[in-house]
Amino acid sequence: MSVLLEPQWLLLIFVGFCLGGAALMARVAGWSSLAGTLRAQGEPAGERLRFVTGSLGSPSFPIKYRNCLRLVLNPDGFFISLMFPFKFVSPALFVPWREVESCATEQAFSTQIVVFTLRRQWSQIKLRGVAGQVVREAYERHSSVTGADART
Repeated sequence: MSVLLEPQWLLLIFVGFCLGGAALMARVAGWSSLAGTLRAQGEPAGERLRFVTGSLGSPSFPIKYRNCLRLVLNPDGFFISLMFPFKFVSPALFVPWREVESCATEQAFSTQIVVFTLRRQWSQIKLRGVAGQVVREAYERHSSVTGADART
């Protein structure tokens, strides 16, 4: 038992708990089910946003990612990934605009939250603040060009 209290074992146990927690959170958020249909094939070119706060998951139990999301916007959709080291078992996603069923805005105190509901998915993507507004504007530009219904 005293072997487990040595510093190298404590560090290994700590890292194991962190990786296990990240894997559990990704599973609960639905990251793996989204990756089944929306897995990114490399990072696209476009406008980059870093240190974004958002959440992923069911409307009743979202998993929050504070300042650790990376986004890339382009005319076809948006790329979303977690920053290192949080991306363990959470592959990058590319959400084409055609897969967005609805886009709504919620108010949380003084911050606006943009909620993207995806087609054939139970998990929602919520983006807080300026980043959410930038993605919503890109979605609305796409919808006005294609004639798709941009619900706000």
